[in-house]
Amino acid sequence: MALRMFYKNAIITSGVSLRLNNSICKRDSSYRSSPFALDPSHYAKFEVTSVPEEWKFVERLIPSKIIPAPPNSKDLPSGWQPQTTQFGKYPYFVHRTRNHMLPVYLKVSMRGMRRITQIKNVDGDIWALEVALKKHLQHLYGEKKIIATKVHEVCGHLFIHGDHVMKVCEWLIKKGL
Repeated sequence: MALRMFYKNAIITSGVSLRLNNSICKRDSSYRSSPFALDPSHYAKFEVTSVPEEWKFVERLIPSKIIPAPPNSKDLPSGWQPQTTQFGKYPYFVHRTRNHMLPVYLKVSMRGMRRITQIKNVDGDIWALEVALKKHLQHLYGEKKIIATKVHEVCGHLFIHGDHVMKVCEWLIKKGL
């Protein structure tokens, strides 16, 4: 947005300094000064139709109101894999999100110094999932690294201190969750 300054009584004194009195600010544009929108027929020529033959071209441009079922193929370019394990195979179950993605997130706080991996949508024995994940991460990183975890049993969330998102996702996919 442009801003203009109008100066009244600009006086140059001693050849160096400029004395400004009664400066007035004026904005070039604003919401209030914009013209009102007119009828759409004023801007473009169109006609309303209800012929199904013509609507098939429009319907493919309209976003879907429901999320389509995921494909059953395991070799997709994105690396996404469907959930293969049924509820009850393990004492715990991690439900996918409504977009069929793994609910594993990285929470960054304290100006990027604190990184916490969060697993949501855990159903069943969340404590067994915590023990299994802790054991897996200890095996990957060795006994020297301490894996600190926190379980929120009521919400079904599991927090792991550190950035372990990729390792947890790989483990969940390997288990079929």
